[in-house]
Amino acid sequence: MNNTLAQDYAREQEIRRQYDAADAQGSSEGKEAARAAYKALTDSIAAKGEAYAKVYRLYSGAQERGNAYIDLNEVIWDEKVKETIDALRENGISHFTFSSGWSSAVETAWLFTQNGCRLEGLVEINSPHKAFGSEEYEKAHGYLFSIG
Repeated sequence: MNNTLAQDYAREQEIRRQYDAADAQGSSEGKEAARAAYKALTDSIAAKGEAYAKVYRLYSGAQERGNAYIDLNEVIWDEKVKETIDALRENGISHFTFSSGWSSAVETAWLFTQNGCRLEGLVEINSPHKAFGSEEYEKAHGYLFSIG
């Protein structure tokens, strides 16, 4: 994996801790400093290009939910499959899960294989949704792919 993703994520988490600490202390200056640092971070992420920014959002989401892999859980249009896989590959991602429940998900999975990915099996992951009345994420199932 591209270590830059992990470094940017760690920086984001540190900024969030700084903001929360400033909020707990009632420090508007501290909160503004955290906001400025967050804006600088998001500008830095955007400056690395659209592909990096997309992969970062996916990586951040996986980390937030406690997943080992980036999860593609929405519709990926046929014409965007290659671009998506290329972005993952360019950023050092070796595995991802695909948990989309859309009716064309099997066709999309096939397109992943046509773009150098290998289906390794099925896994259980944390979905993007929290269980009602809980801080725990609902479980979901997805295909585990490796990127060749």
